[in-house]
Amino acid sequence: MYEIIVNPGARSGRGVRIWNKVEPLFKEANAQYNVHFTEKFHEGGGIVSDIYKKYETSGETMHLVIMGGDGTVNGVLQKIPSFKNIILSVIPIGSSNDLARDIGMPTDPVEAVKHLLEKPTTILVDVGHVHCENTLVRSGSMDIPDRRFIVSTGIGYDAAVCEEAMSSGIKNFFNRIGLGKLTYLGVALKQLFSANYIDGELTLNGSDNITHLNKLLFVCGMNHKYEGGGFMFGPEANNHDGMLELCVISKISKAKILVSLPKAYKGRHFEVDGIDHYRAKSYTVRTSEPLWVHADGEVDTKADFISVYAEQEALQLVY
Repeated sequence: MYEIIVNPGARSGRGVRIWNKVEPLFKEANAQYNVHFTEKFHEGGGIVSDIYKKYETSGETMHLVIMGGDGTVNGVLQKIPSFKNIILSVIPIGSSNDLARDIGMPTDPVEAVKHLLEKPTTILVDVGHVHCENTLVRSGSMDIPDRRFIVSTGIGYDAAVCEEAMSSGIKNFFNRIGLGKLTYLGVALKQLFSANYIDGELTLNGSDNITHLNKLLFVCGMNHKYEGGGFMFGPEANNHDGMLELCVISKISKAKILVSLPKAYKGRHFEVDGIDHYRAKSYTVRTSEPLWVHADGEVDTKADFISVYAEQEALQLVY
């Protein structure tokens, strides 16, 4: 039984239209399925939790099929109580689809469904966890909830780009004219000139060694190679080795960053002085002021401290 979650808002409201196009493939394959339409995972809609309870009671394996972008997948990750007896599949219909790009699944919805039904591929992937703290909201009911991620997490500039892309409407505009991949590039250029440098500290794997980060722009932890619609910030990232690849930008002029951005599409940005590479199972970042934090491009809060780790091969992914 497939439990299919469709985000109607994906591709600027074309999610239902795409589902109507691929549903006949499930019928032709005589596949059993239930379909659920929702955009509200991050607002506590509870659909995924309710579905999980039904399968938990019966002891059956739940096979979730997510039709949406990386943000929809991220929303689902927050609602799954446990990854035991869970199979997750993704039909990528978002604007960036960095998860699909990294693991090589078909990005055309029809081809993705055909592949899933006719010759499915099974892999185990890591799931990241990010804990945030903010000196302004660090106690009581104002605690910031921890989040999971599957593609990447970041604090600073890349998260600010995601926040503006989500809130400004520019993402929907580019999607409507078929240029959704330009969303993050356009916002990235705008944010670059308005971003403020701050100071930070980075620690790896719980050690006492602190790396001081002057004129910090951002730190991103990559579980997969791509984020932001194709920026290869983690060219050596391996999605099942229990490690995160870090991209840290500090002590570099904005003009130099501007010149370096095209290199990130090819994963060559580490050639530039001031763009540093680390690998770690866990890490912490402390900043001199709260900055936006994202998990798979979803931005919920600002924080001045984050703690991040990778849970190795935690999730069974079938595509």
